[in-house]
Amino acid sequence: MSKPRPSAPRSSVRREVKRSINQYGVFPVTVSRVEKLTDSFVRVSLTGRSLLHAAAPISDGTGQVYDAYIKLLIPPAGASGPTMIELDTSWRSRWLAAPESERGYMRTYTVSNSRLVPSVGLDETPLLGMLPAAEADLEPLERELPEGQQPEIDVDFVLHTDSEGKSGPGSAWAEQTRVGQQISLLAPLRGSTLWASYNPGEARSLLLVGDETAAPAILSILRSLPTEATGAVFLEVPGAEDALDRLPEVRRAAQRVPGVRLNVLDRSDQQARGQQLAASLRQVCGVETLEEIAPREEAAPGEIVWHLAENPVDTYVLLAGESSVVKTLRRICVNEAGLPKESISFMGYWKAGQAEG
Repeated sequence: MSKPRPSAPRSSVRREVKRSINQYGVFPVTVSRVEKLTDSFVRVSLTGRSLLHAAAPISDGTGQVYDAYIKLLIPPAGASGPTMIELDTSWRSRWLAAPESERGYMRTYTVSNSRLVPSVGLDETPLLGMLPAAEADLEPLERELPEGQQPEIDVDFVLHTDSEGKSGPGSAWAEQTRVGQQISLLAPLRGSTLWASYNPGEARSLLLVGDETAAPAILSILRSLPTEATGAVFLEVPGAEDALDRLPEVRRAAQRVPGVRLNVLDRSDQQARGQQLAASLRQVCGVETLEEIAPREEAAPGEIVWHLAENPVDTYVLLAGESSVVKTLRRICVNEAGLPKESISFMGYWKAGQAEG
C-alpha cells in the first residue's frame, strides 16, 4: 500500500542538506523486473538512465536507502506512456485540479533497495521536468561508475482490496505491470537529500513497529543499519503465507545486524489489525495493561497522525501503518511505558475504510 506522507518533501535529519529540499524532478523509468515475494507482497524493479540525476544513494546504487520514498505517477487508463508534469511553483495545484481520469494518480512508496545494473537501451529518455527548471542547475555527473551501468530501484507493494473487493490504483498497477512498461516518478535531484522520515538521532537502541503497509520501509531500514545496531523490529502481516522473515534477503539483513531482533507476526482472521503489535509492544516495554481497560484508539476523519521524533537520545521508536493502530501503539509507549514523546516517530500511512493506494 502506498504511504500518504505529507505532500511537502521532507529530508531526514540524519543527512547533511547540500541544497534546497525543493530540488526534485520527474524521472521516466522502465519496469525491469516483477517478483511476487509472498501472497500479499510484490516487488517491482524500475531502471532508467534518468536516475543518474536522482539523489544518492539512488543514483549511486549503494542500497543504503533508510526509508527513502518517491512519489509514483500512476498513469490513467489508456495512457500511452509515462506521466509528464510541467514542474513549476504552481504544478501541484494544477495537478489536483485535473480529474483523475486525465492525470492519473500520485502515490508515495518506499525505495526498498538500489543498485547499479547494465544499461538496456530502453530508457534513454531524459528528465521529463525538474525544479529548478534549468538543466544547468543539475549537479554534474562527475563520479566513477562502471561503463554501461545505470541505477535500478526496488519498490515493494502490498496487494490488497477494499471491502468491495476493489484494488486501489497502486495495488492494481503493481498486479498488472509487465517488464518493459514505462512509468514516471518524482524524486529529489542529485545533490539533494533523499526524502525520508527515519531520524534516530543519537539513540543507542531502536524499536521499529508496523503493519504490512510499513514493512517495506522498516525492512529497508533494517537492511541499511550499521552492524552494531541494537533493538527490536515487530511487523504484523496478513497471514502465515506472508512470513517475510523467511525470505533469504530478509534473513541475511537480520543476520547482518545480530543485535536487532526481527519478529514477524501473522494476523489471523479472528484478530483485529494491530492486536499482536500492541501485545508485543507491551511485552517488550515491560507493561501489563489489560486490553479491556485500554481500548483501541480511533483516528478521526481528516486527522493527520504524523509526527517525527525530536532528537531521541536513548531509544528511538518508530511506529507506522494504519492510523488507528499507530495511535494505539503511541498511547502504549507514552501512557503505559512512560517513553519520552520526543523519542517517538509515529506515521499513520492510511486509515481503515479509506482507499489510498
